[in-house]
Amino acid sequence: FMNGLNQIISSLTDPKGLKVIVETLGFQHLDLEVTIPRVIIFRDAIVDLLQVEMGARFTPKAKDGWMTFLNYVGGAYIYVRVKFA
Repeated sequence: FMNGLNQIISSLTDPKGLKVIVETLGFQHLDLEVTIPRVIIFRDAIVDLLQVEMGARFTPKAKDGWMTFLNYVGGAYIYVRVKFA
């Protein structure tokens, strides 16, 4: 998990590279039933963890960024599953 997260974050300044990495990870997750409700549960769990661990340093802007980021990745995984599974 951490390796994939690191790859995605490292490529945020390279949209084409980001797309390739997220699509590749989406194909690697085809064995999982990635659905919208599961993406929401996962996203909220990660954001809650960050809030607990970082406290006041986890600003509303940071929370919004992480929510958007995890929605993008989850949506890409669902797209790969729907189009290619």
